[in-house]
Amino acid sequence: MRRILAAAALAAIGFATPASAETIDLATVKCSELATMNQDDAGFLFTWLLGYAGGQAGTTTMDLTAMESLGTKIGEYCGANPDVGILSAATEIMGQ
Repeated sequence: MRRILAAAALAAIGFATPASAETIDLATVKCSELATMNQDDAGFLFTWLLGYAGGQAGTTTMDLTAMESLGTKIGEYCGANPDVGILSAATEIMGQ
């Protein structure tokens, strides 16, 4: 998980450089896809999820410990529920 955190930190730096033209609708990503994501993609995903949750909560802080915990919980949830959407899983986990 530390690698994912490091990847997320590096990914944040990458936002300053020109991005590829790929667009991903996270509402369509299933839990089953999480297991096949590379570390960079998973890092982006969890960074986005924390940012999304922070925006919904009106907070401007990013807690990297929370990111690691969120990743573990979502991974466990998705392992048991592979057909659930990743946003639904995150909403379920963050609502607990």
